[in-house]
Formats: sequence, C-alpha cells, structure tokens
Amino acid sequence: MESPKHRNGPLRINLLIFGSLFILVLSYFYWQIYQSRQAFEAHVGEHANLVSEVVATNLTSTQLSLQVIEKVVTSFLANTARFVGYLDEIEPFTADELTGYIEENGLAGILIYRQGQPMVMAPDNWFTMAQGREYHQQQLVHLAQQHLYVLICPDPDQQRTIVLGLPSQSIEQLKQQMEVPQLLKALSQLSGIAHLRLEAASSLGSVPINIHERHLPMGDKTVVLEIESELLSEREAELWHQFLLFSSLLAIAAVMLSWVLQRYQNRHTSYLLGLQLELAQQREDASLGRAAATISHEVRNPLNAISMGLQRLQLEAKDLDDDHQALIRAMGDAVQRTNGIVVGLQRFAQPLQPHLQTIDVDQKIRHIIALYRPQAEKQQVAVACTMESIHWRIDDELLGLLLENLVKNALEAQPSGGFVHVVLQRQGDEMVVIVENGIDEVLSHIDECLEPYYTTKTRGTGLGLTMVRKIAVAHGGEVMLDQPDSDCFRVQVSFPLKEVV
Repeated sequence: MESPKHRNGPLRINLLIFGSLFILVLSYFYWQIYQSRQAFEAHVGEHANLVSEVVATNLTSTQLSLQVIEKVVTSFLANTARFVGYLDEIEPFTADELTGYIEENGLAGILIYRQGQPMVMAPDNWFTMAQGREYHQQQLVHLAQQHLYVLICPDPDQQRTIVLGLPSQSIEQLKQQMEVPQLLKALSQLSGIAHLRLEAASSLGSVPINIHERHLPMGDKTVVLEIESELLSEREAELWHQFLLFSSLLAIAAVMLSWVLQRYQNRHTSYLLGLQLELAQQREDASLGRAAATISHEVRNPLNAISMGLQRLQLEAKDLDDDHQALIRAMGDAVQRTNGIVVGLQRFAQPLQPHLQTIDVDQKIRHIIALYRPQAEKQQVAVACTMESIHWRIDDELLGLLLENLVKNALEAQPSGGFVHVVLQRQGDEMVVIVENGIDEVLSHIDECLEPYYTTKTRGTGLGLTMVRKIAVAHGGEVMLDQPDSDCFRVQVSFPLKEVV
C-alpha cells in the first residue's frame, strides 16, 4: 500500500503550484503598483518642469515688458518735457496754463523749477522736492503709493528743472496681471493641478493625503505645486480589485482542483485496497483449494475401497441378519455423504473457466426446483417462484451448480418446515436471482456466511455459499446477503447481461 507521504504527493504538488502562482500574482501586483507610482512621479515631474519653465519665462517676459513700458513712459515724458521747456522759453507758464496743458495731455501734474525763482506747479502739491536741490541727470521715479510715474528732467543750460507726472494705474494693473501670483492662479486651473501658490521657504506646512506636493525654489520664496493624486488612488484601487478578484478565482480553482485530486486519490487508494483484498482472497482461495484437493484425493481412495467392501458384503453375505444388513446400509449412506463432501471439496478446489452459451434461465430454475421438490415436501417447505423469461449467456453446468447450492442451502436451513421463494428478474443491465428462506436466528455477522467452511448447520461443509460467490465472480457478478426480517434470510446474485433475446 502507498505510504501517506506518497498518497498526499499530488495534493502537495497542487498546493505548491497554486502557492507559487499566488506569489507570482502578488509580485506582479506590487510591480504594477510600483510602476503606477513611478508613472505618477514622472507625471508630477513633467508638471513641475512645465510650471517652472512657464514661471521662468513669465518672469523674463515681465521684466522685459516692464523695461519696455518704462522706456516708453520715459520717452513720452521726456518729449513732453522738452516741448514744455520750449514753450516756457517763449513765454513762462503760469499755474493756470499748466493746468490746461495737463488736462489736454492727460498728465498728472507739471512742476517747473527755475533757479532763483518761485516754482510753478499744477496742480498744487502734487509733487514735492527739496528747494535748491540740483538734478544733473534725467530720472524716472515710480511713486507706487501715489500711483504716479514722475520724470525729472534737469536743464543745466537754462538752470531749470521740469518735473512731469503720469498716472500709473493702468500700467500697475498690467504689471499685476503679469506677476507670478496671477500666473500661478491661472495655472491652477489646469487639469490635475490642485493648487499653485508662492510661499516663504520657512512657512511650508503639511500636505493632505490625497495631494502630491513639489517645491520649486524661486529666490527667497518657493513655488508650491500641488498635484491631485486621485488618479493614482483610483488606479491602485483598481489594481487591488483586480488582484482580489484574480486571487479569489485562483483560490477557488485551487480548492476545487484539490478536492478533485483528493477524491481521485481516495478512489485510487480504495481501488488499490480492493485489489489487495482481492489478491489476498485469491491467495486464500488458492491455498484452500490446494488443501481441499489434497484432502479429497487422499480421502476419496479409502472411501472407494470402503464402498466396494460394503457392496461386496451386501452381495456375498446372504446369511446376515436384518440388524447387520441395516448397519451395512447405514455405513453405505455415510460413505455416500462423505463422498459428496469430497466431491464438493474437489469442485471448490478446481479453477472455474465458464463456457458461455445462451440458455433459458427460468426453465433452468424450474428444473432445479423440480429436482428438490420431493425433499421440500418431505420437510414441509413451501416453494414459490416469481420469474421473468430471460435468455442469457452463461455456463450451463456452473449455473446449475449455483442454483443447486442456493436451493439446497435454503432447504438445509429449514429441516422442520418453512418457505423458499425464488425470484428471477432484470434490474437495469443486470440479471438478478434472489432466493429467500426462513431462518430461526438473527445473524450478527451475515457476511461471514460467504467465508469458506463457515456454517451454522450441524451438517455441511460451509462451502455452499462460498461456491455460489465463486461462480458469480467468475461470470463478473456479485453476491449480497441480507436479513430483511428476523425470520427471513436472503441471497441475491447479480450477473451482468451478456446477451438478451
């Protein structure tokens, strides 16, 4: 018989394979998670690089734009200052004339300072400058609080300084639109970017769990780029779902295959056990057969000699009285019974090789019952039959021996009256012969009745039912014993149908 280690080998291999598959799936899952995070990091890096380039480009553009604007303002105010100076040389301006000129040209104010003379200003107090201060170069000043661009134009030749003011609200608004915070606000509207802000490097705080943050240094400040990680979370959740689904299917497949393998292993083990039991039974039958053959051979010769001696005494000893004649006849009967036992042993010892031929089974049963009916009537045993008409391929002699053993066993079990019921019928693809008879005891180990030399009767060899089973097995059939009631014993013999007519 296979050892438990060998019996569990396929199951262990199955578990090892599915365990390896599970580890492989788990490794692939974590690799997918790693790849997703790497892709997300690359995506964040691309966004950061894009934002950094856009901000840098915007800063450069802003600086260039402001320089151009200041040059334009300077040029405009310088030309205006020269024209005002020209007019002032022809006829000095009064405050009222400056007011009219300012309104006509959209200026914020004009101041004319003549060395050694009072200043002329319109409107009043729009600009203050130290008296006696000398400006040797043209200078543009942005007064953010007053929202003014002021151009100071000294004229050393004329010992005069002209100061012009231009409103700067529009330019300041344009400058504000071009600054980094406004740009970051516009970039925050892009898909995937949660927020962009400009903070001091020392004021950076914690990051929400669903936000991925990247810091872009910008001078003494830092541009904080916050990227939504919702797509990464959704991808990881989808991978988890796929992993759990596939793992569940893998676990179900492993359980089902393990169950199938276990069933197969159990059936295979049962099959091997059956073969071992059958082999042991065959060895036991062979040993019993050899012993029976030896015994029958050694016993039959003396029995023949005794039988011949008794027959000679009956023929030659005419002067024997009746008592001696009865004794000789009793001895002859005993020899005949002993010879019957020997014949049974010889039949049991011989190997069975059925010679199949088609016979009328129900007629065969009726013939056997007719042979034993006188004995049944003598023992007051009622015999009944329930039979279908069946033609079947079987060994005629072995079938007769089987039926004789069944009927004889049923009659011997009821020496003082009872019943015998014989049934012949089809059950699917089998032909079944059932013999029921009365019994006056409950058999606790009913299957032992099929063992050789086992008997509950005072007379008999215990080979009748054993021979029945041997004949049935030789034809591919089986024998089942049953005691449906305490006073009924049933023998059921099943044969596979070889040919049905």
